[in-house]
Amino acid sequence: MKLVSIIITLLWMTTAACAEKVEGYVFVDTNNNGKLDNGEAGIPGVWISNQRDFVQSDNNGFYEIEKLENKLVYVVKPATYSVKDYYCPINETVKNFALIPKQKKDTFEILVVGDPQMRIEKTLHAFQEDIVTEMLNYSPEFSIILGDIADNDLTMYAAAKDIVNTLPYTVFPVLGNHDVNYKVASADQEADVFQQWWGPDYYTFNEGDVHFVVLNNILYKGWDVNNNKQGDYFGGISKMQYEWLKKDLSLLQKEQLVVLCMHIPLLERYTYPTEIQRIFSLLEQHNHILALSGHLHTIENYFFDAKTEWKYPQTFQNITVGAACGGWWCGPMDERGLPVSTCTDGSPNGYFKFSFIGNKYSYDFIPANHRVDFQMRIVYDENKELLYTNVFSATAGAIVKVILEDGRELMMENVKERDPFILSTYKQRYNYDNWQPKVEETQHLWKLFLPDLGSGVHRLTVVATDVDGKQYVGYKLIKIE
Repeated sequence: MKLVSIIITLLWMTTAACAEKVEGYVFVDTNNNGKLDNGEAGIPGVWISNQRDFVQSDNNGFYEIEKLENKLVYVVKPATYSVKDYYCPINETVKNFALIPKQKKDTFEILVVGDPQMRIEKTLHAFQEDIVTEMLNYSPEFSIILGDIADNDLTMYAAAKDIVNTLPYTVFPVLGNHDVNYKVASADQEADVFQQWWGPDYYTFNEGDVHFVVLNNILYKGWDVNNNKQGDYFGGISKMQYEWLKKDLSLLQKEQLVVLCMHIPLLERYTYPTEIQRIFSLLEQHNHILALSGHLHTIENYFFDAKTEWKYPQTFQNITVGAACGGWWCGPMDERGLPVSTCTDGSPNGYFKFSFIGNKYSYDFIPANHRVDFQMRIVYDENKELLYTNVFSATAGAIVKVILEDGRELMMENVKERDPFILSTYKQRYNYDNWQPKVEETQHLWKLFLPDLGSGVHRLTVVATDVDGKQYVGYKLIKIE
């Protein structure tokens, strides 16, 4: 038994000694050229991760960490630095991380985009003109794309990255189910193409008093060999990613705001309940939490509670940000030759702006090719004398009222139904593949049976006040014969 033990120990020591490393320096890039030049000082105490372990740079800024199969090494960006190149490409073993000093920002903004879902030239052009060009009007600290950059065809990444690189700020990507390499055998290899173009499929960084956690929550079951087709997937994280997340969160101060950025929402319809529970268990000790997700091509704004597996006292909000591509870039075409592409819940395609002050946050939905204050669509069904209001980014708990011209205030009823505007225009909603997306029910919809207003044209004012005090105002003119 002793001989066997000695052999096992020697084998372990040999394997450990032969394990490939990634090494380099974390340094102050004083001339902002991305290269370690003479006289540029190393930065001690910066965390580096290989998507399993964490090490800190030493007093000279030097680090070394094991290189793992199918994993990338990245630097956990501190709040007092900016970084353009935050990971080591998979085929390299030496990586110096160039950090640019800056004042820690207590207040900053970011832009968050869901599901561009590009596959052909027309959809690349639509994303460029309808979303990215408009994003140039803002000066956020950075932006995040919450997955489904591609639409299964990963050869379009080169063209997509050319578009994204025109933005004058860092864009942090998230892996979506349509970014998966479906030809691989398991979830261990699913992000291989994504990693070559966009970097690690899960990682973290800091800004202000906020810790951003990017998750890969696509559990792919691998190529279906028997039927020679794409395999199934569902929401969740790997065992290694869970252990990595546990280590990452243990490094934080409890009062930091933790923002989870993922593709698939943490709801049982899309994610394994056991996966939700174990992710939530890691958040128990953190007082400020926010989840951002995509995937649904709808906007959903809600708070986790016991019905959704959240059993802890902290407030925990999820915002599913809709889709840049709306209803998969479906028509009709506008005067620019771009698809209007309303999301399947009736909200316009677009993106969100998040503002952070310390560990607090606020948000604004920015509809593409609309006024910024276009935050609701009001529809009148004259046959039923029924008024509908879709308040795009509101929670179901918002109070929505109609103010008549004589000052009377009428309360609208929150309903879970399909948006009447989408239904009335559905025949026009074909995408480039000549198919129509399914219209989904939404809970940010309110309705009211109007009283007899008499003949003539009437002005209705709709005011929506959400649970956080956020207020939206819209108007509707209706003509009664």
